[in-house]
Amino acid sequence: MTRFRRLIIALGILLLSVGAVVLGHMAYVEAFGSDEMDYRGEKIRLSKKYVDYDDYKNDPTNLAASEIRRVEKLMTDAKVGPDFADWHDVARQLSNIKFPGYGMGSGDDVVAAGREFTVHSVEIPQVAKERYFVLEKLAGGRFRLADDFVAPRDPGSAFAPISSVRLADDRLVYVDRNGRVVRETPVAR
Repeated sequence: MTRFRRLIIALGILLLSVGAVVLGHMAYVEAFGSDEMDYRGEKIRLSKKYVDYDDYKNDPTNLAASEIRRVEKLMTDAKVGPDFADWHDVARQLSNIKFPGYGMGSGDDVVAAGREFTVHSVEIPQVAKERYFVLEKLAGGRFRLADDFVAPRDPGSAFAPISSVRLADDRLVYVDRNGRVVRETPVAR
């Protein structure tokens, strides 16, 4: 057998092996993958079947295009508070709004004039928006919702739309990373 013929046979075996692995993976995903997920009692269609949560989470187009606006509406219409018994109640309610595989974060606490506020946000998938929740800490470990709004995010930026919040004359003042005031909300005592 010539060297060339052995090389062709080895290449053929390699191609058949790679093809078998690819077909096996496709069959595995088809048999065991899911192309939908539950969110707030609704079935949300995904862009394709996923077997692995990390594969889903790391895919920037993991939602079916027809579902993006519906998910946005579900996230923005979801009610929280306005009163919370304790921090566990806050965490439970905000976690119920977070969409699986997308971000949730907190900002710096705002402390001024004898009042304290905590800032949290959840990413709304694939629309470059975040929903913000600002809660005032009350006596006895309770919390009250002081502000709840959606802010657009620059899709080409890794920065959040709100970089800082301060209390000025019973108003929450929201500032972007360039120092521009983007929102002001009066807060009752």
